[in-house]
Amino acid sequence: MTTVLRFALLAFLAAGVRQDPSTRFTPSRQDPDIKVFDEAWKVVKSNFYDKKLRGLDWDAMKEKYRPEAEKAKTQRELHAVVNRMIGELKASHCVLIEADVFRDNIAPEFAGKLSVRPGFELSALDGGCFVTAVYEKGPAETAGLKLGDRIVTIDGKAPDKTDAVVDAGSDPGIPGHPHFVVRVKEGEPLKLVVQRVKGGKTIEIDVTPEELSQNKATRDSARVIERGGKKIGVIHLWHFMGAPIVKALRDALANELAEVDGLVLDVRGRGGSPMVIQQVMSISKGLKMPLVCLIDEGSRSAKEVFAWQWRRDALGPLVGVKTAGAVLGSTFFKLSDGSQLLLAVINVDNLAGGVKLEGVGVEPDFHVERDVRYAAGRDEILEKGLEVMGKKLKARAEY
Repeated sequence: MTTVLRFALLAFLAAGVRQDPSTRFTPSRQDPDIKVFDEAWKVVKSNFYDKKLRGLDWDAMKEKYRPEAEKAKTQRELHAVVNRMIGELKASHCVLIEADVFRDNIAPEFAGKLSVRPGFELSALDGGCFVTAVYEKGPAETAGLKLGDRIVTIDGKAPDKTDAVVDAGSDPGIPGHPHFVVRVKEGEPLKLVVQRVKGGKTIEIDVTPEELSQNKATRDSARVIERGGKKIGVIHLWHFMGAPIVKALRDALANELAEVDGLVLDVRGRGGSPMVIQQVMSISKGLKMPLVCLIDEGSRSAKEVFAWQWRRDALGPLVGVKTAGAVLGSTFFKLSDGSQLLLAVINVDNLAGGVKLEGVGVEPDFHVERDVRYAAGRDEILEKGLEVMGKKLKARAEY
């Protein structure tokens, strides 16, 4: 079992509704192993940060859910039962994650390595399955897929009818829409049919997966946008999971962003490590230029502590949407079938000056009303961030 403490990740959109298990997509056909249910139950009982298990009778939870687990016909059906049980804790960072999701989408980020991916991620929102993340300069972006596109079919199948779409580790016990990644094979293109405008014609887009990572997407996100005669730097720190992200930020500031008048730091996305919080804060404090920080309901865990510290130190305005309120220290436990149980093992309110962020989140200074569905690539939070930065630079010049 892994016992290294981390702020964990996963879940880009965490809007204010409880997850409906019926929106989780089709299970795989792999045979289940009931001992995985017992392992997960035992790990929670032995390691959950609240030894009183938030008042739950954990033995009663086992009695309640084990009969369901015994009836599961596939491995992913069994995992779904485990997640319903874990959801009873009503805590963040408590979810069973499929082995291949961890292998292809999480482990490489910690290790600073690449894996074969399509370069986009999905969420189940009202009205269908929508693209809610597109990696900068990745194969999906190159192929023309845009933020907000509704996925009609993948390789001829609806998203809720294909094993290619798999839950990325959405916490079952806290508010949020389920978040998904897409299983792929190297060199085999995904044939997507998407709808960009509600009620409009569909578009066919082929995405050929390639080796990439969110670390690489962070490096590729650095760019300069001119507004009102000023150069505004933008970089998207996809997560706070290790040294490669910090290096990407340092490299961008020394190269593409070396001559900018202000910086928009985008911290929307997954959490990570307290070490990265400290390093990114240190870099930000050392910059002699106006700063703006972008957050949303997918900014979680270490990102929320970062946002709280950013406000405490008055580094600049926070722009976007209230963060997820998913702030517990956690670690991964590998189970016998290769799946990974992410579990909250410590309360970390001390990192936010004793302020409770779990279930609360961090409010932005400038709130952005937006709907990602059918966005046609429009990023309203980024646009608001650029607007706020433009006003800061103009006021600075006039002063």
